[in-house]
Amino acid sequence: MPIKWREELSIDRGPIDQDHHTLIAIINTFETVKPGPDAGGKLADVLDKLAQYGSMHFEREEQLQRQVAFPFATGHNQQHRLLVRSLCAARAELAAVASDKDLATFRVHMCGFLNDWLMDHIIQNDLLMKPYVRAMAPHAALIDNLHAAVRAMTV
Repeated sequence: MPIKWREELSIDRGPIDQDHHTLIAIINTFETVKPGPDAGGKLADVLDKLAQYGSMHFEREEQLQRQVAFPFATGHNQQHRLLVRSLCAARAELAAVASDKDLATFRVHMCGFLNDWLMDHIIQNDLLMKPYVRAMAPHAALIDNLHAAVRAMTV
């Protein structure tokens, strides 16, 4: 079942929430991949996109946490590393899938895992940042400008 944004998940009504909307859209795309000869490639592309965007989002969150001395940063950031490792492992597992049945099983498992991970992470970890949002705001704008400048140089 696709993830639906709920207002209770909102952290800052800004860059963190925007990133979460994007992560939800990527995860929901994973769920829409239909069986067929190109399903494995499509699932791999979604996992790659999720790993890439997730890493960028995690970097942004971690920078903001450092700027405001967020007291739960260590555990929070460990959760980020665990997901990145899980995505790498999932990518390797996907590459080893040999049958359509195994691919369907992998897809169902990963849909559940990704949905659960993101929702649990937002509720149990990210919402702890909410009291720090006001202090993060000026840093968020600066970090967004730096990310935009780096993207512009790499295009």
